[in-house]
Amino acid sequence: MALRAALNKATSRSVASAVVKRNFGAAAAAETSVDFPSYVLRAPSTDTTTLDSGLRVASETVVGSETATVGVWIDAGSRYETAQNNGAAHFLEHMAFKGTEKRTQQQLEVEIENMGGHLNAYTSREQTVYFAKVFKKDVGRAVEILSDILLNSKLDEGAIDRERDVILREMAEVNKQQEELVLDHLHATAFQGTGLGRTILGPEETSGH
Repeated sequence: MALRAALNKATSRSVASAVVKRNFGAAAAAETSVDFPSYVLRAPSTDTTTLDSGLRVASETVVGSETATVGVWIDAGSRYETAQNNGAAHFLEHMAFKGTEKRTQQQLEVEIENMGGHLNAYTSREQTVYFAKVFKKDVGRAVEILSDILLNSKLDEGAIDRERDVILREMAEVNKQQEELVLDHLHATAFQGTGLGRTILGPEETSGH
């Protein structure tokens, strides 16, 4: 609900109403006495803005670029889950592009393709991220599409059952990758008894029921 309220408020307010604004990057680095490598000084500056709603916005401008990436980073990774719902964030991420109250799955796909854009998402232990890559002139439309997905996704029972099979196959593939298994066991050992010790995909029992 907090995310829904923040997004609703953010879409109705301009960035100009921000209460906090900070800058990181090449300009800030140049003001210090530390000798940074040239590639650091050439990097775009990152402006961070906090809207009245509390929503934080980070933006960078790459001179000459005709494309843009816009995304939403949500503190909803597996570290915040319990043993009973471990894997829920990853499951919801899979359901994100299955249609909303305004758009069917096909309409979502066609709309973003007609813009020459790309929608994607991923889940980590710390966050779930939803993002779109589009031409810079379409950033506003991309923000509206992401807002629709996050606020109005339809969790259709049939789609849930179909995606459950997809996730179980993904688990089987991950279990064949030794590097992934080692990292999962490392987290389980280093962070015993905490959310960080749990896997991102969760156990089969959670996703399979």
